[in-house]
Amino acid sequence: MKRIERVRLYPNRRQQSALARMLDITRQLYNAMLQQRRDAYRLRRVSVSAKMQYAELTVLRAEDRRIACVYRECEDAVLHRLDLAMQAFFRRVKGGEAPGFPRFKSRSRWAQLQFPHGDRALKFDDRQTRVTIPGIGSVKLRKGRAVPAFKRAWIVARNGRWYACFECERAPVQGPMDRRRVLGVDRGVHALAATSDGRLHRNACALEKHRRRVEQLQRTVARRKRGGKQRRKAVAALARAHERVANARRDRAHKVARKIVDRAAVIAIETLRLRAMTRSARGTVEQPGRNVHAKAGLNRVVLDAGFGLLQQMIVAKAEEAGCAVVAVDARYSSQTCSRCGHVAAESRRRRRFVCIACGFRVHADINAALVIRGRAELPARRERRGVGRPQRSPKVPDAGEKLARREVAA
Repeated sequence: MKRIERVRLYPNRRQQSALARMLDITRQLYNAMLQQRRDAYRLRRVSVSAKMQYAELTVLRAEDRRIACVYRECEDAVLHRLDLAMQAFFRRVKGGEAPGFPRFKSRSRWAQLQFPHGDRALKFDDRQTRVTIPGIGSVKLRKGRAVPAFKRAWIVARNGRWYACFECERAPVQGPMDRRRVLGVDRGVHALAATSDGRLHRNACALEKHRRRVEQLQRTVARRKRGGKQRRKAVAALARAHERVANARRDRAHKVARKIVDRAAVIAIETLRLRAMTRSARGTVEQPGRNVHAKAGLNRVVLDAGFGLLQQMIVAKAEEAGCAVVAVDARYSSQTCSRCGHVAAESRRRRRFVCIACGFRVHADINAALVIRGRAELPARRERRGVGRPQRSPKVPDAGEKLARREVAA
């Protein structure tokens, strides 16, 4: 399994200037190669291949000292990146999609130095407190858990900070406990994740907690004059605030995913069309939308919860722990009784679920998680039935039912 280990770097002023210069040279190289391909086709109807530009890059390094001061594999990675962008462009053209020709890169859109053979270029010391970067020297790094053997590597600049990312190979590690049960997971806004064993994992609401600070910085950026020094400082402060929000959201997703994976052998998770769920309701001038403000607020809360990020974390940690992840259709899961299988919208009462057929009472999110677990345990032929037909789920175990009721009472 491939995993990315990210480590904070602490370069001095000279090293920061050298890294910034390498970023600038590789960005200009990308733009020059893109311009060469465009001009060659427009003026002479000739397609410039990556192999041709690779040979020209070798000649250019022998003539230009500025190009030669950059590690060769970083420049090869730039050429490979451009080639992938061109391949994606032609693939979209062939498929009838919006082509989106590769665009020139500004400084704000270029913040990465890639080392395709990072294990040959980047060298740690014995205690992994410093890393040697070609053309930069020995750079101090933040001491954390040890970085295992790696292949590719990146040096990334983000909001005035530098990070080193290493692509590592990890072997699956079994958990400390015997996990034999199927665990259903329902994602929501009030509770980020509800599991079929009666546990509710709270939502971090990272953006809501920092919303006042973010809006204040947005107003500050709007008041600053474009191109000024004070505006650049305000933009950097706003970017740092958004980074804190993203870090808090990712930290919560890591912790919740770890708790879920450690308690199951098979994890059933609902399939959500997040792009459709968070689509804007603004509409057009001819056909304006309705309840636009309310829909915008709902979209903001859903995106702040990070449903997609949580699913990504669960899948990654389950792969590492040797667990299986099953995708389950989520339609009518909030209206279906997990005990008798009766489907009725009237059974859902805000955060509580009270079945109008059998009287089963439980937290609404936990009931949805039980339904998802039941659908994962059903044979595949039952999963292909009609959408509106109720599907009977196995009866909830007494222990899980008691635990769910305690959660509701709390």
